[in-house]
Amino acid sequence: MRLGEDEETAVRAVYLAVLAVPIVLVLAIWLAGVGSDDAFRRIALPGLLLINGPLMVLVWRRRVSLAVLGLWVFLGPTAWVLGRLVTWELAPSTRPDNFGLLIAALAWYGVVFALAFLVFGTRRGVKVAIGSYLLLYLGATVSALSGMLADSGSIGVVVFLAAGHFVLILVVWVLARNVERLASARARAELMESQATTDPLTGIANRRRVDEELLRQVARARRYRQPFAAVLADLDHFKAVNDTYGHDVGDEVLVTAVARLRSAIRGTDLLGRWGGEEFVILAPQTSHADACALAERCRVAITDHGHEDPGKRITASFGVATLDVDEDDARSLTRRADLAMYAAKSEGRDRVVGIAGPSETGEVDRLPRQVVGEDA
Repeated sequence: MRLGEDEETAVRAVYLAVLAVPIVLVLAIWLAGVGSDDAFRRIALPGLLLINGPLMVLVWRRRVSLAVLGLWVFLGPTAWVLGRLVTWELAPSTRPDNFGLLIAALAWYGVVFALAFLVFGTRRGVKVAIGSYLLLYLGATVSALSGMLADSGSIGVVVFLAAGHFVLILVVWVLARNVERLASARARAELMESQATTDPLTGIANRRRVDEELLRQVARARRYRQPFAAVLADLDHFKAVNDTYGHDVGDEVLVTAVARLRSAIRGTDLLGRWGGEEFVILAPQTSHADACALAERCRVAITDHGHEDPGKRITASFGVATLDVDEDDARSLTRRADLAMYAAKSEGRDRVVGIAGPSETGEVDRLPRQVVGEDA
C-alpha cells in the first residue's frame, strides 16, 4: 500500500526511535562497564553503533527508502537476540549464571513481532511473526533439552513468555488488520470524492466542485470584504472541430486547452470545466484589472497560431466579472461573466471582455488582443 506524505513521516519517526533505543542502551552498558569480558558484546555493540548511527542520519535526511530501512529495522533486533542465544548455546562457558539475562533477551524479542507487521504489512507480517516465533521457541526448546534451562522454574518462565508472545502476535494482527481496513476505506472514500468532483476527461474540477467552491469563495469574499473574480472561457468554433474531425480530435483539443490554461493560472486559482467547451477560473483576492490581465494571459497561452491546419487552431473568448461584495452573489457574478464572454464572442472571438460593475450596465473593459509572436 502506497503511503502518503504524513504516513511516511510517521513511519520514519517510528523507525528513528527503533534505531535510537539500541544506541542509548549500548552507551548505558559501556558507561556501566557491564559485560566487558563478553566476546559477543565486544563485537556486536560497536557494530550496532557503526550501523545505526549513520542510518539514523540517512533516515533524518530521507536518503534511504522505507523498504530498505524497514528490512534493517526488523533484521537488526532479530539478529541481535538470536545471535545472543546462539552464542550462549555454542559457547556454554558464556552462559549467564543469572537466567534473568536470558529472560530479558526473550522478552525483548516481542518487539520483533510488532515490527514484522509494521515492515511487511498485515498478511506477510503475520507469517513473518509466526515464523520468527517458531524459530525462537524451537531454539528455547533445544536449550531446555541441553540443560541451559534445567530447572523447572526457568522452563516455566519461558513457557509463560511464549504464551505472552503468541497473544501479542494475535493482538497486533487484529490491530494491524483493522488499521488496514480503515486505510482502505479512507482511500476508497477519497477516490469516490475525487471522481465526484473531477472532470474525467481533463482532470480538472467538474461543475459540482466549481459550484461548491464558488459559493464558498463568494461567502468568504463578502465576509472579509476581499476582491474576488470569475473568468469564463469558451473555445471558439469548437462545434466545427467536432463536426469536421470527430469527437476524438475534439477531446484532444479540450485536453490541450486545459494544459495551456493550467500553465497560465496561479496556484491559488481554481480551474474547472463549466460545461462542454466552457471553462471557469475562480480567482480569489483578485481585482478587476488583475483578473482581466489573468484572462489575457490565459488567452495568449491557449492560442495556437502555428498549427498547420487552421481548422485545428485553438482560440478562446473570455468574460471577466469581479464580485461586488455589497450587491453580488454567486449567481449574479457568473451571469455577468457569461454576458462578458458572449460580448467577446459577438465582437469577433479570441479576445477578453470584462464587466466591472454589479449590473449589466456596469463598466465594460475590452482588452486589445496580443497576438502570439507579434507586437500587441
